This record gives sequence, structure tokens and C-alpha cells, in this order.
Amino acid sequence: MTSSRVWRDPHEVPRELAPGVVTIGNFDGVHRGHRRVIDSLVSYASAHDLAPRALTFHPHPRHVMTGSEEPMLITGYDDRNTLVCEAGVADLLDIHFTLEFAQLRAEEFVREYLVDLLRARAVVLGKDSRFGRRNEGDFHTMVELGEKYGFQVVSVEELDADTEAESGGRERISSTLVRKSLLAGDTPGAARMLGRWHSVRDTVRHGFKRGRELGFPTANFSAHPSGAVPIDGVYAGYFSVLDGDRFLERVPATISVGTNPTFEEGPADRIVETYVLGSHEYELYDRQAKVEFVERLRPTLAFDGIEALVEQMHRDVAVTRSTLAAHGDPRA
Repeated sequence: MTSSRVWRDPHEVPRELAPGVVTIGNFDGVHRGHRRVIDSLVSYASAHDLAPRALTFHPHPRHVMTGSEEPMLITGYDDRNTLVCEAGVADLLDIHFTLEFAQLRAEEFVREYLVDLLRARAVVLGKDSRFGRRNEGDFHTMVELGEKYGFQVVSVEELDADTEAESGGRERISSTLVRKSLLAGDTPGAARMLGRWHSVRDTVRHGFKRGRELGFPTANFSAHPSGAVPIDGVYAGYFSVLDGDRFLERVPATISVGTNPTFEEGPADRIVETYVLGSHEYELYDRQAKVEFVERLRPTLAFDGIEALVEQMHRDVAVTRSTLAAHGDPRA
């Protein structure tokens, strides 16, 4: 875990704050594009003896401004904040985004939050960044405000989704593109953009215990874990349990996402069920755990009887082992 400071209200920010360099954004997923910005932030901070800081928001501004359903979040807000801090950010201010906050003019936002509150001596952001009421502020606005209020502006180029080089006008890595990959079951594609295997986190719940009866006991998540659940199907992946403030070593797992169509009395909600390969000594119920999705093995199927289901589960476990052995670490 990280020793970074996370403030959830502007009043929590210390009045006597050392000068810093600041970046702003939603950072949903904390993908490689976000990491590029954060890496630039941390490098600049180190070179100029400044504290690296980030300002982010919850809930998603699109949800507040349009009244529509909140976009599917790749990572829950707490997990997002942890990932941002683990990337090297010393201080993170997570603003509660409201309609009132959205009415701040671009200059008001910069003066009140970046200059006065977070003591920005520099601001790091992408060329397509927007801020202020009705997105009136852009990169050039920030440069003008930097000249007025005495801070530098550092630009960061976007990354191409396929090559991870600077995008040069091609499709860039974005949270939207990561969501599309997850909804298509392309978890390796999502991992290439995220720089890690996509994961969801939740408390392990009691289920119907059918898996135990079939010889495949599963750890069950609720219908709404923290993080985006990919399309229904069976996946090869990893499972790890939270112990205190850290996750224990991950273990191979076969993961099912869906509604258990073989059993008519099954739950209507989509759930994540995980069969942990090999033996373990963890007591899982009521503990926080994380599931990482490596590759989708097959779609969800309804089987003609228990025997056919058990045979397929044995095949799924065997394919899980070979699939995980074939995949490298996306962080490499």
C-alpha cells in the first residue's frame, strides 16, 4: 500500500502546504495513457524539488452533468486513488463533483484549487484536457493562466492504443477504449492498455454451494463488485486475498461470469464465481479478495445435466493452466 495522503474534501488540505506540481483528470482505469501523465508529473516534481499531486473527481462528471446512469467504471474510486498514489503521487485531492462545482469558470478553478489550495508551481496535462464551466478551458487557457499566476505548464503526448508510441492522430489509449475491450471479452487487449491484468474486488459471499458439491468450490462476489465486470464467459486468471493492508500472493484461478444457465433456480444477477486452482489455507468468506482476468476461454453455456457440466469444468481448469503459462506479465 502507499503512504500518500488522500484528501476527500478541500478543507482537509493543510494550510501550510509545500509547493507542488499538479495534474488533473478522472483517471478511470489508470491506464498507460494516465501513467504517462503521472510519470511526467513525478519526473518533473523530482527534478524541481516539488511535491507531485493529483486532483480527481467523484462521481463521474458525465453522470452529474447529464443525469444519466454513471458510466461503467473500470476501477472503483478507492482502487483508482490507490493506483494513482502507487504510481508516485504524494498527495491526491478527490473532489466531490457537483453541479455547483461544475459552474466554476476556468480561471476560478485554476486559482482556487490549483494555485491557492494545492500550491501549484507547475501543471502537467495532455493537449486535449478541458476544464471549467462548459469545458471552456483548454491547454492554451492553462498556459495563459500559468503566465498570470506564475506556474509552468508541461504537456504530455497521448499514446497509440496499438503501438503505445505517441498517437500521432491514431486511436489513442482511453478509458472508453478499455471499456469496449472488456465488453467484448478482449481482456488481453484491455491489459495491453492498462499495463496490468484488469481486476475486480469484493467481499467473498456465501453462494448456493453447488460448486462444492460438484468438487469445484468457488469464491463468490456480489452482483456489483468494485470495477468493471467483463462480458459473460469463463476466464483464466488469478485470485488473491486481502490480508491487512496488502493482497497475498496471487494464485491461478478459473473464473465464471454470468447467471448459471444450467441451473434454473440460479440468481438472475450476473455474478463472478472463482475456482482457485490448487490447495490453499485461506478462510475466504467475508474477506476482501481480488480477481484478475487474463483471457476469456469460452462463452457461458447451458449444459444438459451435471455430468456434462463437470466434464467441461475439468477442461476449463486444464485450459486455464495452459493459458496462464502462455501469457507474460503485461507490466513488462
